[in-house]
Amino acid sequence: MAFRKGYKAEVELIEVLRREGFYAVRIPVSGSKSIPCDVLAAKGNDKRAYQVKETRKDKIYINKELVRRLLEFSRAFGFKAFIAVRWKGVRGYKWSFVEVNEVKSLNIKRPTLL
Repeated sequence: MAFRKGYKAEVELIEVLRREGFYAVRIPVSGSKSIPCDVLAAKGNDKRAYQVKETRKDKIYINKELVRRLLEFSRAFGFKAFIAVRWKGVRGYKWSFVEVNEVKSLNIKRPTLL
């Protein structure tokens, strides 16, 4: 069941990226040690690798090991590394995008609407 929820968020992210002019594809073997990203996207020279997370909570923790693997993979192919968080059950800001440039754990909080 968790796989299906993650799949839906990945497909939604692909649609978001395509509306912004990116070519985007889902990587069906993501989560393995060799491929630590879920979605690859490119628009001209702007190449990105996304690890997609989805939660109903107000924050999400991304461990240092996942960040390290995402950065290593992204740098090997010349991609920018991103964590994309889909906030379930939220109106307005449904997505948060965090570009990852260094190996460290992350605590990502849901943006608040004013």
